[in-house]
Amino acid sequence: ALISAFLFASCSGGSKSKSVSATTADVENAAEVIQYYNTSLNVLSNMVKEKDVNAVLGYMEQKGKVPTVLAIAPPAVSEKDTLALMNPGSCFNEATRQNLKQSYVGLFNARTKFYANFDRYLSYLKAKDYSKADKLLDVNYQLSKEMAEYKQNVFDILSPFTEQAEQVVLADNPLKDQIMAVRKMSSTMQSIINLYARRPVFEGARIDYKLIELKDQLEAAKKLPAITGDESAMKSYQAFLDQVEIFISKVQKVSEKAEYTDADYEMLTSAYETSVI
Repeated sequence: ALISAFLFASCSGGSKSKSVSATTADVENAAEVIQYYNTSLNVLSNMVKEKDVNAVLGYMEQKGKVPTVLAIAPPAVSEKDTLALMNPGSCFNEATRQNLKQSYVGLFNARTKFYANFDRYLSYLKAKDYSKADKLLDVNYQLSKEMAEYKQNVFDILSPFTEQAEQVVLADNPLKDQIMAVRKMSSTMQSIINLYARRPVFEGARIDYKLIELKDQLEAAKKLPAITGDESAMKSYQAFLDQVEIFISKVQKVSEKAEYTDADYEMLTSAYETSVI
């Protein structure tokens, strides 16, 4: 999260010397994990845009009886980033490297099939072959779910490794606990948005579970002792906590409807993005 970077920078002077328990290799491995995590965040936020996916599904649900959606194609992913994601480094164990590779292969394939099916759907509509067109909607429902699951799998796989890496990199940073609390809550908020955007079934139970997790993380974050000598960073930290509370209230509000809407999706993403600025 952007606020994490800000908090890290605010104490950069104190974070240059690492704990004596961390070797140079430990620090290098930790930095590699964090770099992979950051690359994943960047790629996943761009390559699978939930609003675009739902725009496609919505158009297919209406059987083309709505204004034509703008041409939507899978966002481009740089070859450099793709290569990096498909080749996790030795900072991860072999089982984790395989799980990450499988998740990304599955995600890339599902995304390609999803948009290819939409192109086929449009061609069937043009040819007035409605029988074949209707069959593609169920297929794309499944593919959209697979994309969301693969995306969440990557976050879940990386979470413990990233937390451990931050423990090393931030060893001498006075705001270490606050920074890590911010990352955990940011990750949970991302998961909630990911779950909310799924169609056609509303993932109410899973959203509720994640919401409880977020509330627990927020309460723990509130109990962290204030760090003296850096009032600006602490003010930003408190502002983040306030925004998390607002996000929680908005999730509770949209959950009562038990259905996806573009307006509520925009509301949730806006609340999340406000929290990390």
